[in-house]
Amino acid sequence: MSEANVVHVFLSRGRFSSFEDIRDYVDQRWSGDGDAEPSVLMGEAGIAELEPTCVEAVHAQDGGHLAPVAPEVLLREVSYADQWLPHVESAEPADAAICVFAPNVVTNPHGTSLHYLGRFTYRG
Repeated sequence: MSEANVVHVFLSRGRFSSFEDIRDYVDQRWSGDGDAEPSVLMGEAGIAELEPTCVEAVHAQDGGHLAPVAPEVLLREVSYADQWLPHVESAEPADAAICVFAPNVVTNPHGTSLHYLGRFTYRG
């Protein structure tokens, strides 16, 4: 059996109007010279190097309108949710979530402009 892995979960309500807005917040950019420019999430959360395939974003929409839901509903389709979601104690509705999985290292999770739900472990 493999070692435990870590996911950091961030929630938002009303900040992102679309999935594309979330990706603009998460995704690293490249300058005209080909240099990497950190994303807003990287800067706020203290992520030095981002492995984008290990970040999952969720945006709740109902008929094109934002529909805040409980974290257990919003996050149920995220990777390994069956293992870590039962440990989430918040019921505060949100319309967007960002899950940052290892090997990404989050050094300042409370420094983001999002609500930090917590750090959870799972078996990969």
